[in-house]
Amino acid sequence: MMLKKQNYEFVLHTLAPVHIGSGVKATSKEFIQENGEYYFPEMDKLYLFLEKNYPESLPAFEQYLLDSGSKTNKRKSRLIDFLNDQRIKKRDFGGFKIKQNNLVKNLGEVSLFIRDGLGNRYIPGSSLKGAIRTILESEYFRGKQIPWGAKSGRQFDDIFNNIRVSDSSSIEEMNFSIVQRWNHAKGKDPKRMNIYREALLPEQDVVFNISVIGEEAIFLMDNLENMAEKHYLFYKEFFLDKGFDKKYIQDNTEASIYLGAGSGIWTKTNIRQMNKEKIDRIQMKNKMKNQGVMKLTKYPTNIISKIVKTKDFYEMGKCNFEVKKKS
Repeated sequence: MMLKKQNYEFVLHTLAPVHIGSGVKATSKEFIQENGEYYFPEMDKLYLFLEKNYPESLPAFEQYLLDSGSKTNKRKSRLIDFLNDQRIKKRDFGGFKIKQNNLVKNLGEVSLFIRDGLGNRYIPGSSLKGAIRTILESEYFRGKQIPWGAKSGRQFDDIFNNIRVSDSSSIEEMNFSIVQRWNHAKGKDPKRMNIYREALLPEQDVVFNISVIGEEAIFLMDNLENMAEKHYLFYKEFFLDKGFDKKYIQDNTEASIYLGAGSGIWTKTNIRQMNKEKIDRIQMKNKMKNQGVMKLTKYPTNIISKIVKTKDFYEMGKCNFEVKKKS
């Protein structure tokens, strides 16, 4: 029997900065901060430029790359200072630029956003599908055993294989900045952490195509918004309402979903399956006190913004979404 198929458009709307990591990190040796931007040149192109035009600077450049810098000589670890020392004004060495976030202090190592083979930023369908799976496991499956992959001697029946999420299209460079992690512990003011991420900015729309096969998968997508709203209420009761200052909890505009790194372990866990033993195990593994801290970040925002309660503070990775059935 031919299974019914249905296509959907999934519109992700960022309410906070979102970071999908590539696994690549850049240090202060690899970027230039000036003119309101961070410039990340291709270091091999810079080397070739020096070799051709400033051969006398090559020994100093090689020493610069080897030198880790120190607290007594921070200039050794900054690319801008090396170029100025060598009186090199050129800045065209390939690479990319990111707008500066004036709320970031003492920028160090930066985790970069994922890129495709052409260097364009995008959100993999697998990242979104993982976040959708968390919602469905919590609200639809709960204690039910979920088919996952092929099993010997059994007919292949994997409901999540029947929900296929495309990668997003390329996202423009202008929609990114670098944000810093802040931890908000209960009863305390948020604390700045030495963790920096290249992130997609708040109030951006990213579109995905989702194709599903079979009646159950269609039902799940048709009801995903409703289940996401219920899942958020449970997450809020389970974590956000446990003593955190409500002025850091953002309101939703549509169904909510948390995406990417830095949003906190409870946004990626089937918390309806949590009992005291499981929570204790997670707390021990992650060296948590109680259920941990809220993961926040900062980005300059208009004081009349409707998506933040406390100016400049966001819940890292928080998004809303809408699912539209295609004819």
